Amino acid sequence: MNDLLAWDLPEDFADGCQTITYWRRGRPPGLTVTGAIFRPVSPTRMDRQNGWAGADAVWHIPEGSLPGPARPGDVLHDAAKRRWTVLVVSATATGRLILWTRDWAASFAAAQSADVEVAETTQGPDGEPVIHWRPWLTGVPIQFHSSHSQTPNAEGRTPTYRVLVAAELPSRRLRLKTSAGVLYWVDRVEQPGLPGHPAVLYVHPITQDVS
Repeated sequence: MNDLLAWDLPEDFADGCQTITYWRRGRPPGLTVTGAIFRPVSPTRMDRQNGWAGADAVWHIPEGSLPGPARPGDVLHDAAKRRWTVLVVSATATGRLILWTRDWAASFAAAQSADVEVAETTQGPDGEPVIHWRPWLTGVPIQFHSSHSQTPNAEGRTPTYRVLVAAELPSRRLRLKTSAGVLYWVDRVEQPGLPGHPAVLYVHPITQDVS
């Protein structure tokens, strides 16, 4: 038995085989995959020890377990409900796919989360537009980066923040509600340049009372 084949067997992995749910990018619902093997990847940079410990992993799944090819941007949920985004896909000679993945929630230095809400407009009794806010995603991992800029807007001049959001977002009017209950208008959304990477939002706090 050659080294590659021996290394690819389940008994060589501490966590053994798991049953996971695999989500094809843009194609719900998820698929149940058995015989998945998990192997953590240690950080290669010393400055990533705190924020990146446990954030990257390699998954091995049977090659015929999916109806089509695995692609970057696909997502899998393990038995502990951790969400792993596929970054790179490769195959082995032993009939298994190797998926290099990242848990973006674990990779963010600040363990914060927020709800993403979308605006829906209805007509009031006198024909006036009435905006209602509906949850789009709840408990999404985020990371704030202060841009230290002052943006003139309806609330005056407020700071603008750059926020990383581990989710795909619609091209609609959005706002964020953090786990602490603070609301932010979303001024601009930059969709990720690579599949599965976080979106970038530019937001400013809502300083007036809104419903």
